[in-house]
Amino acid sequence: MLGAKEEPLSAVQPTLGYPRSWIWSAAPGVSLQSADASAARAWVESSDLFQNIRVSYPGFAEATTQSIMDGLVGADNPTKIGGTDRVLIRSLTVSNDEMRVRFCVVSWDTFYFNGSTGDFVGAGFDLSTSELLMRRGAAVGSVIRGKTSPGRTVQPAAPAGNPGHLVPSTSWLKGPTTNVFADWVATWRDSDIKTPADCVAWFKRSHPGLNYPTGYTAEKRPNRPAAPPPPTLPASPGW
Repeated sequence: MLGAKEEPLSAVQPTLGYPRSWIWSAAPGVSLQSADASAARAWVESSDLFQNIRVSYPGFAEATTQSIMDGLVGADNPTKIGGTDRVLIRSLTVSNDEMRVRFCVVSWDTFYFNGSTGDFVGAGFDLSTSELLMRRGAAVGSVIRGKTSPGRTVQPAAPAGNPGHLVPSTSWLKGPTTNVFADWVATWRDSDIKTPADCVAWFKRSHPGLNYPTGYTAEKRPNRPAAPPPPTLPASPGW
């Protein structure tokens, strides 16, 4: 049931992964601390976490349609992500029982490793846009919401000796400990690798010493790690 009491992250048996964080920005007129923006931020972070290491924030399953959840479950693979995503909320509009949020996402500060061996797989460098549509619970109607609670899903332990240097999520994940989704349910999302002018301008403010697009490659990255764990920046604004 939406809004049902869930265990805080600190009470969940920890899964293993590389430390991750998110640095959020917002266009003028959008407050990152508002209830609607907090629901959108929590959903984006939870979907990333659940797809990567099968852990999420309280209420995520109930705030996600089953079709989206099935896609996240099917995306499981041995490559694990660490580091920091930077996300700009370009716009957030609420009309009646519908909320539509548009984002710019830059993964320059993220890194990919094999979770079993610890081998470096690659560095993130996409500058992309995405869009999220959420509806009030009563307006979702016949759309089936997630039936399980990913916040309590336990990932199998890493191989003996943990050669990938995976870290318990409870040691680095500082998410909300209560359900911040209110009655919003994610019903659709989309993403595209493109570079609208506002996203490029925002990227340049975040990385003033980096030329885009000529200097935007993994090979020229100054902080590319040779081994895990990858560097992770402090979250902002956090929870």
